[in-house]
Amino acid sequence: MRKLVLAFIATLILGATFTSCNSWREVVYFQDLDSVQLHNKITETSIRIRPGDQMTIMIFGADKYLIMPYNQTLNSVSENSLGSGGTRDTQLPYDVDENGDIQFPVLGKIHVAGMTCDDVRRYLHNRLDETIRDMTCFVAIENFRINVMGEVYRPGTFPIKNNSVTFMEALAMAGDMKLTANRHKVQLIRFEDGQVKHYNFDMTKSDLLDSKQMYLQQNDVIYVPPIAARAESERSNQNTRSWLFSGIAALASLISIIVALSK
Repeated sequence: MRKLVLAFIATLILGATFTSCNSWREVVYFQDLDSVQLHNKITETSIRIRPGDQMTIMIFGADKYLIMPYNQTLNSVSENSLGSGGTRDTQLPYDVDENGDIQFPVLGKIHVAGMTCDDVRRYLHNRLDETIRDMTCFVAIENFRINVMGEVYRPGTFPIKNNSVTFMEALAMAGDMKLTANRHKVQLIRFEDGQVKHYNFDMTKSDLLDSKQMYLQQNDVIYVPPIAARAESERSNQNTRSWLFSGIAALASLISIIVALSK
């Protein structure tokens, strides 16, 4: 009798566990990763400069008076802001105009659209190495931001400082996708070549890892849509599991009492 009771309880628990785990198969990333071969070799991860970007470019060297003309700064004197008075140099950004050019001190117009920050750095070194001793150069895109919306835990706009960011890193910044997210239809919205383009990705598969869209660009938007039926089903499953385990516990207690009284 006792063996039959234990077997019955074990069957109920296994059934409840299977019901609970079965829904998790829909939320695992890159489920086919072990069975597919990725072909796309990504050779470039840094973003390229576009018209409308804002850039920070700073030139450093051994002679600070020699490098001053090559840095776009705003000299200000203010005892109120500095406390003890003095001169402070504020670095001003370079605006990339509609033609993809910036106006650089001394050197004049430089066409930067289509270049990476490393390209600009190499260009300036080629132009200034003979003029400025021990020259170093810092180049960054100030308005590199990505946006994550929808069924994530922390939606918002995220500034990027490293000149490159992947699709998965963006989702991680947003706290990952919720259980109610539709992982089969995650969308990337991109403003490219004067047009709005969109790409759909199934995050349960590895297609994204083989895609040129894995590395994001300025002002990209990731939208994670919800599954209304999934959200309702998840709430229903939680209620069902709660009642099921409560019922199993109550039934187990009742059977134990019956077994004890039958001795």
